[in-house]
Amino acid sequence: MMKPVKGHFIILADNIVAGKQESLGEHGFSLHIKTDTGTYLFDTGHGKTILHNAVLHKIDLAALRGIILSHGHADHTGGLPEVLRFHKQITVLGHPDIFLNRFRKDENNNEVYGGIPYIREYLEKMGAHFVLNKEYKEIDKGFFLTGEIPRQTDFEPGDMDGRYGIREGKVVPEFIMDDQSLLITTGRGLVIVLGCAHSGLINIINHAIKMTGIDNIFAIIGGTHLDFSGAEQLEKTVAALKTYHIEHLIPGHCTGIGAATRLSREFEKSFQFSHVGLVFEF
Repeated sequence: MMKPVKGHFIILADNIVAGKQESLGEHGFSLHIKTDTGTYLFDTGHGKTILHNAVLHKIDLAALRGIILSHGHADHTGGLPEVLRFHKQITVLGHPDIFLNRFRKDENNNEVYGGIPYIREYLEKMGAHFVLNKEYKEIDKGFFLTGEIPRQTDFEPGDMDGRYGIREGKVVPEFIMDDQSLLITTGRGLVIVLGCAHSGLINIINHAIKMTGIDNIFAIIGGTHLDFSGAEQLEKTVAALKTYHIEHLIPGHCTGIGAATRLSREFEKSFQFSHVGLVFEF
């Protein structure tokens, strides 16, 4: 039987800054998590705000037990060197594809690189000890990485148009298989921490429930990518979300203002806007 975890998290990087404060926002995501077993950083943002916001909110990045990368896009990995400066060596968990050479094609058919901004060797010289895994995995007491998410719904194709990767020297369609979420088992239910939910929010929830055996969801926080995924996916996602018991719904980052506004109307009692400096206890 899983032991419940107690702790809290604070958002260090997000697109929105709320209220009169000196936090800085950027298109990126980073979440600092503290429990009785230690502290972790989930993603590092784009890199321009994490140090400023950590100092402002009195977060000791030198005390981290590990760093978790949800996937290899720059808005989640760009701040990694800034965090590594505080460590001689630290474990960095993720999927092997975080280092995939990936790109998108713009309206002029130009290739625009979209992966992690740094090569693995550089990050390792800075102190990163990469532990890469594709499977569901317990990384600490009550902390689980989802591994690759089964793509099973018929309405979550994702924002995959124009995405490509280079595998074994060949250009192939890129499906962002490195998209992972963090699951935390608490006394009030399951906490699901999202990166961008490229696998589909409902796919992620279903996988989380299946792997943990917990169907009571205390909180979902992070990027849902719904503003990029089309009206049909948003409508069907809203309908599917209503079939779960979700106590706190805190979408941010790539969710987009339009989709977030819709979610706030549909889930008025459980919804909260994500923003830099938000503290949440579990």
